[in-house]
Amino acid sequence: MSMFLFSLGLCKGAAVRIVRRAARVIGIAIFLSLLVGTGAGAADEITPVASPMNPFLTQQSRFTNVTYDIYPSSGIFSVQELTQGNIKAGPLLVHPHFGVAENYTDNVTRTDKTFGGKTSDWYTTYQPGLQIQLPVLGRHKIIMDYRAYLERYSRDATLDVNDQTMSLNPVLVFPGGLTVKLLGELKNGHDYRGSATSALGGGTSGSSTINQFYNKEYGGEVELKSQTFVRASHKYIDYQFTGPLAGTRVPGTAGDINTRNRMERYDSLALGGRVAPNTYLYVKGMYQRELYEVNKDLDSTVVTLAGGSTWEGLAKSTGSFDIGWQTRTMDRASSRGTGVYGTMYFNGNFAWKPQEQTKVNVSFYRRTNETVLAETRFYTGTGTTFDVNHAVTKKWNVTGQVMYEHDTYSGPITADNMRAVRQDDYLTFGGGLWYQIQPWLGERLNYLYTDRLSNFISTQYNANQMMLSLQAQF
Repeated sequence: MSMFLFSLGLCKGAAVRIVRRAARVIGIAIFLSLLVGTGAGAADEITPVASPMNPFLTQQSRFTNVTYDIYPSSGIFSVQELTQGNIKAGPLLVHPHFGVAENYTDNVTRTDKTFGGKTSDWYTTYQPGLQIQLPVLGRHKIIMDYRAYLERYSRDATLDVNDQTMSLNPVLVFPGGLTVKLLGELKNGHDYRGSATSALGGGTSGSSTINQFYNKEYGGEVELKSQTFVRASHKYIDYQFTGPLAGTRVPGTAGDINTRNRMERYDSLALGGRVAPNTYLYVKGMYQRELYEVNKDLDSTVVTLAGGSTWEGLAKSTGSFDIGWQTRTMDRASSRGTGVYGTMYFNGNFAWKPQEQTKVNVSFYRRTNETVLAETRFYTGTGTTFDVNHAVTKKWNVTGQVMYEHDTYSGPITADNMRAVRQDDYLTFGGGLWYQIQPWLGERLNYLYTDRLSNFISTQYNANQMMLSLQAQF
């Protein structure tokens, strides 16, 4: 009887927490709506956007039109430009935005599949930001952007996340189809729990402390789209790991500094021509250099040769696709596995609007990635993502997402009383219901399921996540 009453008390407490957290989000929405009132109708209409699912971020809350990228990217040379909203300060276009979400997950550490081995928790996500745009001569633009991604957990503060990014992005558009993009960024990021690069840390109750890093990133891209297609780019990314898992620079000691601090350099050149209006075919070469501060066994050069296409407005779609061959050559071929590895490479993104109310985003990719497993040098990830957003009415939207990725590591490891090449399969799917309260203010209710299967049983996990969110964009 006492056990029954105890269980009843736990259920009652959980129900109270659910109501309180939902009331917090709804209360903020009502307050903001009343604060602006009917005057909000003068603002530009903010169309809800289903941001393409990032396969590396299956735990990150995706609940605003403004996408937050935890990791720097070698192929992105512009921040997400916000075009909706009407706040002006002289020549400046000002776009503040904010999101808050209440989340529940039944497996906060992403370390187990069993019911008894999972740890559940509630957490609040905040996503504030500010973008300022300075038009220059009516054609060019300088974009200054700040955005943050913060998580606050109820039971264990060691799980908290404090990510932020500051960006400077001049975009120059010249007559004749010539565009120049420059990008400089400073970023604090982390490896989300359950990812291929996360490590089990020493948080309380067996929780997983996050790997934290600081990035300096700069680069540029020059693109000519006329009868001829030319695209040349350069990107430099510096990783410096911080936080409780960083360790020291003493060789042979544990920690992210010893194993993961590095510099990455990317150069690419694509040449081709126009084959139809707004459609181009090209051949492409990419050079990638990775130099580690301490862990010199992982120094390598990656060369990719590919053919590809980019198009706009073709059968109500916009996209790009590259396919070719990628070769990774390790500087120290005599240690830890093979010195040269070749694999098929492809990378594509496809946005399709089959009807006015429906938007579909599809991506597919195959590439080699950083590894944190001591007996391997890299892993090859092959996957696809699918997002759909359908506007039922002007205010109501329904969404669905599916993501799958298969990872194969470069060499065998020893774990779980066996020695084999580790292979992981990630499956994520979910859906949501969105309501636009005002043109600038919306609420969303989302569900997400994530499962990692592996030939090493100890690395498997699954997790359910529910989220009620509010987002405002001006």
